[in-house]
Amino acid sequence: MHYRANIEKVVWRIVDGEAVLVHADTSAYYGLNATATCAWEALVSAAVTREDLGRRLSACYGRDADTFRSDVDALVATLAAESLIVEAPAPMGDETDDSRTRDARRSHNGYEPPALSRFGELEKLVLSGE
Repeated sequence: MHYRANIEKVVWRIVDGEAVLVHADTSAYYGLNATATCAWEALVSAAVTREDLGRRLSACYGRDADTFRSDVDALVATLAAESLIVEAPAPMGDETDDSRTRDARRSHNGYEPPALSRFGELEKLVLSGE
């Protein structure tokens, strides 16, 4: 099965090496740690499989892709539950480009499991004045 970022409903930006996402329908906002951001960049660029995400993390962290299997499964389940990713048809050709991610992560030595943090609704944050 292939997945891609729900770009019709989710806006995002990378801040200090970590992605910040906002879902347009729910106004929920999220933070991804550096590991999850590495996977997110793949999901934004093309429809990918869980195996593709494992290879992406392998490119970012220099470990065998199979070592990331359970972490990738958990991340995909979490992103899907929040409607941040959607199922997608398989791409016609090889559309992924790991070079940008490898370059961005060269100085990041430590691996931590990919994590998504939900911070609440953006509307409530704005209205609270924080």
